[in-house]
Amino acid sequence: MNPQDNLTVVPKMKIWLKRGEQGFFGPGTLKLLKLTDKHRSIKVACAEMGLSYSKGWKIVDNLEESLGRKLINRRQGGSHGGSSSLTEFALALIDKYEEYCAALRKVSEGIFEETFAPEFWSL
Repeated sequence: MNPQDNLTVVPKMKIWLKRGEQGFFGPGTLKLLKLTDKHRSIKVACAEMGLSYSKGWKIVDNLEESLGRKLINRRQGGSHGGSSSLTEFALALIDKYEEYCAALRKVSEGIFEETFAPEFWSL
């Protein structure tokens, strides 16, 4: 491996959805929803992310309020424990957000390659 390989310059973007000045959906929120879906538990998702359970719920509550839509179906515990599942809208939001991010990254990489052509780096 060429030592210069680790020095390759590439663009990196973090994409947020926002309403007004407040960002409400980005990479962290996406991860929380995907882990909740995977584990069927927001508690386990929060633990895996190093978030407090109350912080995780605050994020979800703020997101639901921003969108005016329910994103998580909640089933309270009891002797069998609770569970959390994503609504159809939440699953569609994840798909559309990931599709949008992939399209932006593809366009961004093309612009980056045009702007920072190899000749630039030999100046």
